[in-house]
Amino acid sequence: MTRCDEPDPRYVLPTRRLTETRKVRLTTGQTVHISIGTDPADPDRPREVFYSAGFQSGSQLEFQVQDACVLISLLLQHGHRPTEIVKSLAREERPDGSIAYASVIGLIAAELANYAAR
Repeated sequence: MTRCDEPDPRYVLPTRRLTETRKVRLTTGQTVHISIGTDPADPDRPREVFYSAGFQSGSQLEFQVQDACVLISLLLQHGHRPTEIVKSLAREERPDGSIAYASVIGLIAAELANYAAR
């Protein structure tokens, strides 16, 4: 494996960290709750995201979103910014100029980008 094939070192989070739970409204009208974790030393930069609630417990969709949150968290901890992640996901521009994300994963990534931009 060459150096360019190796990921950036993983940012290790402190044992105690800040967490904020947010609601994400899907295009179907359903609400999903996610928790965004940050390092207290850099509270404006999300470092992890967890699915909290919203889908039927034990459903395939719940497991897919939980796994997606783990993968997004790994990207964040290896140095990727939420804006980099969200621009790589499927979306479409609506006639009014707004952006519609094609999946709940895109909506979660967009919420992380909004959190970081506040």
